[in-house]
Amino acid sequence: MTPKDFHQPLPYNIQIIEVTCLSKFLTCVIRKSMERFRWLKVAVLICLFFGVSEGRELKIKHNGNVPIYNHTLATILVEYASAVYMSDLTALITWTCSRCSDRTEGFEVIELVVDVQHCLQAFVGVAQDLNSIVIAFRGTQEHSIQNWIEDLFWKQLDLNYPGMPDAMVHYGFYSAYHNTTLRPRVLLAVQRAKELYGDLGIMVTGHSMGGAMASFCALDLAVNQGEHNVQVMTFGQPRVGNSIFASYFSKHLPNTIRITNENDMVPHLPPYYTHFPHKTYRHFPREVWLYNIGLGSLVYTVEKICDASGEDPACCRSVYGNSIADHLEYFGVQLQAETWGSCRIVLVDRSMIKDNVDLNGNFALSRDPTTSVIKLSTEMDTGHRSAE
Repeated sequence: MTPKDFHQPLPYNIQIIEVTCLSKFLTCVIRKSMERFRWLKVAVLICLFFGVSEGRELKIKHNGNVPIYNHTLATILVEYASAVYMSDLTALITWTCSRCSDRTEGFEVIELVVDVQHCLQAFVGVAQDLNSIVIAFRGTQEHSIQNWIEDLFWKQLDLNYPGMPDAMVHYGFYSAYHNTTLRPRVLLAVQRAKELYGDLGIMVTGHSMGGAMASFCALDLAVNQGEHNVQVMTFGQPRVGNSIFASYFSKHLPNTIRITNENDMVPHLPPYYTHFPHKTYRHFPREVWLYNIGLGSLVYTVEKICDASGEDPACCRSVYGNSIADHLEYFGVQLQAETWGSCRIVLVDRSMIKDNVDLNGNFALSRDPTTSVIKLSTEMDTGHRSAE
């Protein structure tokens, strides 16, 4: 089979989970459960068993541009968001790393971009099971995660987003994608993937700071590159802009899902102030909040589809958001670097980059899936410009 032959429907059915009613039902049962009614625990177990089995097959109709949450897709993309943290670049570009299996087996990496100067990393490739180009951005690996999270409290809206009056974003978030080696290499890799495989859809993902970069990348693809089939799914990303930017983003990228987990701190940052909605950061929709409910040893993870405001008070904003641990694991998948404190890179075959890096130590590894040949590129536009 050649890359051009590869146009086929997804091999799995879209599964929609709506568990609000189940949550209300459990709340009612738990309140009424007393020690003298222990048989209710058995009843809850039975209800949960059948409820989960049926709920994961339930299909919900959405009107207009409301995104459809796909549980199966979420468990696949979270593995890409995890793999991009790997520091063994040889294993990563050949997709043989310890996180490059399970639901992502068979992924073909087209380009791996490493910006050593800013401690950034991303890859672009083709997932045959998704019939899509997948772009993944790594989250922060600078300093300690505690210090990075503390720094999020003080991020200011200090940049007008190009081409959108009154839309404000944080310069650091914007610059990490637009003004580094990432943007030109990612866009070039998308073009190469389409030349090899045809006009595929694009899925952009990332965790934490990687989710912020994924958002700017997706908007760039939709607005500046004319891509019409771009889907965004991020995990534990911070807020990146004000309410006008959030509206602008959701208009151009309606098929966007932001997944948040329990008491994860990062989605609460930079802070959102209810009484100053136009002067503060605001999330774009649509959030899916993961949280656990249970009775005794019985625990069930709820995947709550939130409202279209981007700041649903009944979702992650309903809790304090004080956990780092909840930030580092989604769907049981670890989302962090193997070690903190440095921009650590491991290349088994160091000859791949010997004497072939730019002045800042940045480089990109390109792979041709038809020949499995890996090439190093140093013709990297530093990208120090605004979105066109």
